[in-house]
Amino acid sequence: MYRTLHETDQRPKGGMTRTQFFLIALTCSFAYYALPGYLFAMLSSLSWVCWAWPNSVTAQQIGSGYRGLGVGAIALDWAATSSYLLSPLATPFFAIANIFVGFILVMYVITPIAYWNNLYDAKTFPVFSSKFFQANGQQYNINQVIDSKFQLNETAYESYGHLHLSTFFAFTYGVGFAALTATLSHVTLYHGWYIPLNVLLFCCKLSVNMSICVLISLCHLMINSQLNYFFSQMYYIVSMES
Repeated sequence: MYRTLHETDQRPKGGMTRTQFFLIALTCSFAYYALPGYLFAMLSSLSWVCWAWPNSVTAQQIGSGYRGLGVGAIALDWAATSSYLLSPLATPFFAIANIFVGFILVMYVITPIAYWNNLYDAKTFPVFSSKFFQANGQQYNINQVIDSKFQLNETAYESYGHLHLSTFFAFTYGVGFAALTATLSHVTLYHGWYIPLNVLLFCCKLSVNMSICVLISLCHLMINSQLNYFFSQMYYIVSMES
């Protein structure tokens, strides 16, 4: 996409340029998305389980692609099929595989176990919903607990009742916060030595203290095993000294 929008391209004989292909693909995707997005939303989730048992609450919870786990549901909408990636951009296979495994664990292992074991009164609320609920399962009215400045009124909150989430939405929130912590933990465990050493090396270059620079560069060499980087730093220090 970036090359299409920024590079000039010669149209080959009997073919098309990148810009022409991009516009055709854009028009076709927009025209197709109008079907499941606006005209025929049913294409996003064809839940045959719900059709087979229309009066069963459990069947709706398991088979519904909109309000349930979507087991057996068929999607003719690519946005629905790839929605677990949370991004329309192409990603490497290992990233897609990690996201897919995590999605399966949360959606089809952890959530059903928690819901059908009634963890924290989970059966009082829908198994899958992004709305807020009261303790009795009714929809939560946010206007009852905020003041005119859109800040939480703690007295009204205690009087109206605590806010509850659906099982899947609660786990999604938890995974989101865990991902932030995991990012910091990953950087600390795998690159924790690089950051302070590079900061010290930068400060050393400013002060041009030969002995300190040699010591820091040796530590950097032992950790990274980058001989070329070590000699490049030494060359820079010697040139500064001269």
